Amino acid sequence: MERDLQDRVGYQIGVVAHLMHNQFNQKLSEYGVTHAQFKVLYQLNEHVELLQSELQNKLYIKASTMNGIIESMLKNQLIEKKDSTEDRRAKKISLTLKGKQLENTLWHEIGQLDKETMSVFTNEEKQFFLSCLLKMISHYQK
Repeated sequence: MERDLQDRVGYQIGVVAHLMHNQFNQKLSEYGVTHAQFKVLYQLNEHVELLQSELQNKLYIKASTMNGIIESMLKNQLIEKKDSTEDRRAKKISLTLKGKQLENTLWHEIGQLDKETMSVFTNEEKQFFLSCLLKMISHYQK
């Protein structure tokens, strides 16, 4: 049996993910934002306000990593942080107006990248491809 890494699905998915990640990061860097910060902006735009621990769980990251992201975003005035009324040890995070505006801009920019990426597929292929990816995600999250 011939061994060829090019024939491995996991390898090809990794290559595509790496290339897409690089393109995504290049676009975000134009706005001075990291991939992790974009995910925080997105989550806060969707949920208005989240506890820092909830954000951490949604992003699948450690508390120490979350602290660094939060501090950087506070410094850039993209988010606000305040004590929770239910638990003074917990911190609630929300977007500032600057953060909301940036998230909307980035959402559009990333949408354009996604559109460009998927332009190589027909509509049917796009739907099939997305359903395959979702099936794989479901499989690995068991």
